[in-house]
Amino acid sequence: MKKLFTILTVVALTTTISFAQLSVKAGLNMANIVTNIDGAENGMKIGMIIGGNYAMEISDAMSLNISAVFKQSGTKETMEMSENGITMKATSTVSLNYLDISPSVAYHVSDAMSLSVGPYLAYAMSGKSEYEYTAKGTGVDISESSSESIKFGDGDDDDGIKAMDFGLNIGASYSINDAMSVSAGYALGLSNLSYEEDDLPSDEEQDSVKNSAIYLTFGYTFGN
Repeated sequence: MKKLFTILTVVALTTTISFAQLSVKAGLNMANIVTNIDGAENGMKIGMIIGGNYAMEISDAMSLNISAVFKQSGTKETMEMSENGITMKATSTVSLNYLDISPSVAYHVSDAMSLSVGPYLAYAMSGKSEYEYTAKGTGVDISESSSESIKFGDGDDDDGIKAMDFGLNIGASYSINDAMSVSAGYALGLSNLSYEEDDLPSDEEQDSVKNSAIYLTFGYTFGN
């Protein structure tokens, strides 16, 4: 009986482990900020994603993935113009560094390909706003720069940017082999990062500032 119990325990543990996989991943986060603020012409900012993923099989065709990553988001705006032989260039960069927790459900289209969807919850660990300006031409050589840390909060002695963000991830993964895979997807920010102002006139539109990103990662799975 004792031997039978030991065998059943080993089989149960082996079965459980076979349905759970731990992996690490790293890649690019091609981020931007979508806003309704007049005059804003935000552009893509390339950042990094690094972290891990835990996958549990729900059925032969579906699995539950829980991902925890560090990701770099934000936006970058560059303006350049020439006048009277002088070339002027201004670059404004907003960097937001998040700890991101993302549960998702994956549907396995085939042994190699899967599609996934799920929410994400991200907390801003740090942020920075940078500005660079140059003007060069005949008799002119000007270079200025500034950098400030972003203070997250509700606008009371801070920058009025929320630290917490949430949204939706939609992606696809392809398994190169049993250990390696590549993933790509889109992160749609649903949370307005700008705090609402209670004293705004009823006919004035509230500022909307939301994250968005296209991500591409490479993953390595430990065991099967």
